[in-house]
Amino acid sequence: MLGAAKGTGGARPGEPERRVPVVDSPGAWTVRAEAYGALLERSSAGVLFTDPSGAILSANPAACRMLGRDEAELRRVGRVGLIDTGDDRWIDAIAVRNAEGFFHGELRARRADGSTFPVELSSAIVGTGRAIVLVRDVSHYVDAVERAGEAQRAAETVMDILESISDAYVAVDRHWALTYLNRRAEHLLRLDGSQVIGRDLWEVFPSVRETIFEERYRTLMRTGAPVEFEGYYEGTGLRFEVRAFPLSGQGMGVYFRDISDRHAAQAERERLLVSERAARATAEAAQRELTVQATHDEVTGLLNRWGLLREVADIQTRRPGSPLALLFIDLDQFKLVNDTLGHVVGDEVLAAVGRRLNDLLPEGGLLARFGGDEFVVVVPDCSAECGEGLARRVVTTGTDHITTRSTQLSITASVGIARAAHGGDIDTLLRNADAALHRAKDAGRDGYAWFDQALHNRTARRLDIQHHLRRALENQDELGLHFQPAFDLRTWHVAHVEALARWRHPAWGGVPPLDFIPVAEESGLILSVGEHIIAAATRQAARWAHVPGVRVWVNVSPRQLALPGLARLLEHHLSAAGVPAERFGIEVTESTADDGRLVANLRAVRDLGVAVAIDDFGTGFSSLSRLARTPVDVVKIDRSFVAASGTRTGDTLLAGIVSLAHALGAQVIAEGIETPAQLDAVTTAGANAATGFLLARPRSASTMAWRSEHTQP
Repeated sequence: MLGAAKGTGGARPGEPERRVPVVDSPGAWTVRAEAYGALLERSSAGVLFTDPSGAILSANPAACRMLGRDEAELRRVGRVGLIDTGDDRWIDAIAVRNAEGFFHGELRARRADGSTFPVELSSAIVGTGRAIVLVRDVSHYVDAVERAGEAQRAAETVMDILESISDAYVAVDRHWALTYLNRRAEHLLRLDGSQVIGRDLWEVFPSVRETIFEERYRTLMRTGAPVEFEGYYEGTGLRFEVRAFPLSGQGMGVYFRDISDRHAAQAERERLLVSERAARATAEAAQRELTVQATHDEVTGLLNRWGLLREVADIQTRRPGSPLALLFIDLDQFKLVNDTLGHVVGDEVLAAVGRRLNDLLPEGGLLARFGGDEFVVVVPDCSAECGEGLARRVVTTGTDHITTRSTQLSITASVGIARAAHGGDIDTLLRNADAALHRAKDAGRDGYAWFDQALHNRTARRLDIQHHLRRALENQDELGLHFQPAFDLRTWHVAHVEALARWRHPAWGGVPPLDFIPVAEESGLILSVGEHIIAAATRQAARWAHVPGVRVWVNVSPRQLALPGLARLLEHHLSAAGVPAERFGIEVTESTADDGRLVANLRAVRDLGVAVAIDDFGTGFSSLSRLARTPVDVVKIDRSFVAASGTRTGDTLLAGIVSLAHALGAQVIAEGIETPAQLDAVTTAGANAATGFLLARPRSASTMAWRSEHTQP
C-alpha cells in the first residue's frame, strides 16, 4: 500500500543500508523461495509488494480477502484505490516510511464496496526502492475493547446493586470456588470475603456437608433449575431463607437472609396455639351446640335471621368497608304448597330449596332462612356482575323439579338485589333488597330486580358489550389493530411496533379498549381476543418483512400466559404467516416475575425465539432475585417515571431503572413521551428507544410512518 521512494535503499538515516542476505547457491534459493511462497499463501495477514510509485505488484490471498478484491484488481487500482482518503494519517505514514525506510501504525483502509475498517500496517523498503507491506484487520479488536468497556460498566452497576440490597449474596463458579460475597453476606457468615475468594465452598463451610444446603446446591448445579428453601446453618447458629439460581458462566448465585427470629417466633406461636387449643377444646364443644341452636334454623339447618346478622357484623368488624351484595329470595306462591300439601311437605320443600341455594353459594357467602319462605344471601367482596349472576342462577334453578316423599313439583323464585360498594348498614341493605324483591314480583315473579337501577344499567351495558364482543369475534372484520411505533434514539427509525386492539361496532362506532378489554378479561373472552390479535399481528409483521430490524409486539394477559400452550400458539401463527420468531415479541406485566408457573411459560416462549418485554416497568413489585431470573429482552419504563423527569429525584429514578435494565441484559423503551424535555431526559438516561404522542400517535398499518414525526436536533 505504501509505495517506496527511490533512492532510500530501505535504510533509516544514520543506519547501515538494509540488504537481503546473499543466497549461497541456486538450490538453496529455490528451497527458500518455495518456503516463503507457501508462507505467504497461508498467512492470515495480508501481504503486498509495491513499486516506488505505489503501484501494487503482487498480493497474497489474505490481502485479497481483506480488501475485497482479487490480485489483478489490486494491481489495477494501486494504493490510491485502497486507502481511506478521509484518514489524514496516510500522508504522514507515507512520509515517515519514505524518510526512514519503515513505518508501523494503525490506519483506515477501504474495501471494494467502499466500507472502511481499521488496520495495523507495517511497511518496509526492500531491494531497490520496492516495499513489502503487512496488513492486519483489527476491527474485531476495536469492537472487543468497546464491548469490554460496556461489560465493565454493567458489572459495576450490578456490583453496586448487590452491595446495596438487604439480602446477603454469595457466588461460586462451576468448580465450587467462591467468586464474590457482598457485605451483608460477610456480616452474617462472620468472615472476611477477601480471605476466602477463590477457595472451595465446601472447605470454607464444612458444616453444610450432608445438609439441605449441599443437596439443593448440587441439584441446581446438575439441573440448572433455581431452588428456594429454608435451612439451619450450624456454622453460625442461624436459620436462613435461601434463593439460589444458575449464573450464565455455569456457576451459582445464592441470595439468603436471616429468619432465625421469625422461625423462633413461629415455633413459639405454634406451641402456644397447641396449648390454647387443648385448653379450649372442652369449652368449645359445649358452646358449639348452644350456638348452633341459637343461630340456625331447625327445618333447613341454615343460619337464621339472628345468626346471619351476627355473621355479617363479624365480617364488617374484620373487614370494615368491604363491599356487600345481598339477595332477598322469596318462593313464588309457596302458600299454596302448605295449603294443599301440608306443612310437612312444605318443610321438605324448604329444606330442598336450602340445599339447592347452598350449592349455588360463592366461597365466603352466607345463606340464611329469614323466615317463612324467604331466604337471604350475603356475599362479601361481590361485584355487581357477581350479584346479578348469582340471582340469575337462582331464578334458573326454579324450573328444576323438587321431589318429596309424596310428590314432585317445581318452585320458582323472585329475587331482589341490593349492593353497598363500601360496606353499609345491613338493615338498609335488607330494606333495599326487599323493595327490589317487590319490584320483581310486580314484574310477574320468577325473575330478579336491582334496587340501584343505575348500577343495573351499567351491569346491563357490560353484559351487552360481552354479547356483542362475542359476535365480533365471529365477524372478525369489526376487530382490528392500530400500531404504536417506538423509535431507536440513535437512528430515529422505527425499531419496535406495538399492536393495539381496536373495535369498531357497526352501530356504536369505536368502542374504547378500556370498555371492552376488562369485559373480555372477566368473561374469559380474552383468550379468543388475544389469539385474534396474535394472528392479525403476525400477518402484519409478514407484510413489513421489507422493513429492516423492526419487531412487532403484542400484549399478553396473565390468563393467556397461564396457558401452557402459548408457545405452541405463537409458533403456529408465526409459521402460518412466515414470520421469523426474532421479528415478534410479547409484553407482560412486572408481576409475572413473582409467579413461577408464568415464568416457566415465558421461558418456553423465549426458547421459541420470540422476545419478551416487561410492560409498565416500575409500577409492580418483584424482588431482585426473581426479576433476575425472569427471561426478559426489553424493559418498557412506565410513563409515570417519564412524566417525573426534569426533577433530581425523577431523573435519578429514570437513570436507575435504565441501569438496572441494562444490567439484566435488556434494552429499554421509554413510554409516554409527550414533550421535548421528556425526550431529552430519557435519551440522557441511556434508553434505547422511545414512544409517545410527541413522536407518533397510534395509527393503522397503511399509514405507518417509519421515521419520527418530531423534528430531531
